[in-house]
Amino acid sequence: MLLLIAVLGETYPAELARFLGTTISSVQRTLDKVEDEGLIATRQLVVRTVTLNPLFPAHKELRAFLLRIAEGYPAYAQLKESPRTRPRRRGKPL
Repeated sequence: MLLLIAVLGETYPAELARFLGTTISSVQRTLDKVEDEGLIATRQLVVRTVTLNPLFPAHKELRAFLLRIAEGYPAYAQLKESPRTRPRRRGKPL
């Protein structure tokens, strides 16, 4: 999950759930735990947005490490090139 957050920059739980193939509720629970540890920061807009915590003491090193790992996986490069900029409105057809 941290790898996805690093690659996507700012994302939201539904997008993470879609990429991970899991439920939003399980992603939310995991995000709560990781946020308690200080690795990520969230803010509530229309939906909860997630990013790596810029106040985490090793933020730059953690981000660089995660992006370095992502370089070895072509799927992450594709994600970085075409991220969604905002969540889909509820009920909106695909």
